[in-house]
Amino acid sequence: MNPTSARHQARGDERDNRRVFVFATIVAVLVVIGALMYFYAADKRGEAPQQPATPSAQVRQQPQSSTPPAAEAAPGAQPAK
Repeated sequence: MNPTSARHQARGDERDNRRVFVFATIVAVLVVIGALMYFYAADKRGEAPQQPATPSAQVRQQPQSSTPPAAEAAPGAQPAK
């Protein structure tokens, strides 16, 4: 092989390597974006695994008073004015 064709081959190999790198980078970015979109959509549909609530969050969600709300009053009872 003469020196000119070796240099030409080396330049071609560098160009091919650059193209492969760019292609792989684009594919990786698209895969990450697709995964994020999938997890976002699954979370919005309620199909994602539920995150366990912390004990302090569970305490805040429980009603603090023992009196029932007005909506749960006995049927036919008049709301207090």
